[in-house]
Amino acid sequence: MTRLMTVLLVILALGWVGCDDDCDSIGPIDKVPTTPQGVYSVTGDGAVYLYWYGIYETDVHHYVVYRSFQETTGYNAIANVAAQSNPNLDLIVYEYVDYGRENGVKYWYAVTAVDNAGQESELSAENVFDTPRPDGDATLLPNDIAPTASGFNLSAHVVVGWDSPAADLWIDRVVDTIDQIIYMDVFINAGWYTDGQTDIQDMGYTSDFDEIGWAPDGGWSLLGFCEALEDHTYVIWTADDHYAKVRITSISPSGAVSFQWAYQTVQSEFELAPPARPPRNGDEPPAKRTVVSQLIK
Repeated sequence: MTRLMTVLLVILALGWVGCDDDCDSIGPIDKVPTTPQGVYSVTGDGAVYLYWYGIYETDVHHYVVYRSFQETTGYNAIANVAAQSNPNLDLIVYEYVDYGRENGVKYWYAVTAVDNAGQESELSAENVFDTPRPDGDATLLPNDIAPTASGFNLSAHVVVGWDSPAADLWIDRVVDTIDQIIYMDVFINAGWYTDGQTDIQDMGYTSDFDEIGWAPDGGWSLLGFCEALEDHTYVIWTADDHYAKVRITSISPSGAVSFQWAYQTVQSEFELAPPARPPRNGDEPPAKRTVVSQLIK
């Protein structure tokens, strides 16, 4: 009996030595994967681009992408993304493109991690939502060269005259004996009359179209125009409370300005809220004008 008790004590001692916080009464615990972090989105035309950081674990089989029309409920799995082998626990950024989305409709997203045993993490905690918007390319000529082809209407995506009421932006220039300066204007300008509504801001040099993801909360041009410069992105706040961005890709020697554009079709959607500005020309500013969250992401 004494020998049997000794053997049992040895077995129990070995069990205690080999067990830590990852053990239960039977053996090692297979932990549920960590929740993915760093989830964010980039808005496209009829598509949403999702990105997230892979979790720092080796036992990851795949990630599940969820989508909902509501912020806190109604999430449905829409895709599985295979996990990459990561024995060194390096930082891996994953991407999923949700094609076929409707422009102007808001979607919420979340991501989970699933291990090789089929255990799934909690939904990612980031509040990720997106509203796809149309985008495209256009070329305008200065109004002194082609007055009917110097303006652009963002909502209809068409070229119009510089003095058309439908022109959200237009191109003009100042020419001297040496050079020319090209400008992008947003005010309806007849004898320097301004409508006091549409705004523009030069966001500076950008390396690509998606670099500017949010409309600013201040800093709008007080003049109603900015010098047009290649590789600069401009954010426009239209008179009817929509946001857009324009990135100039080239300016020809004759002054033709080619640009990429993106226009948010949803009006007054929250993310940032520019402060109400003083009235111009006696016009009261709109009661509520807010930055569209997904324009431009």
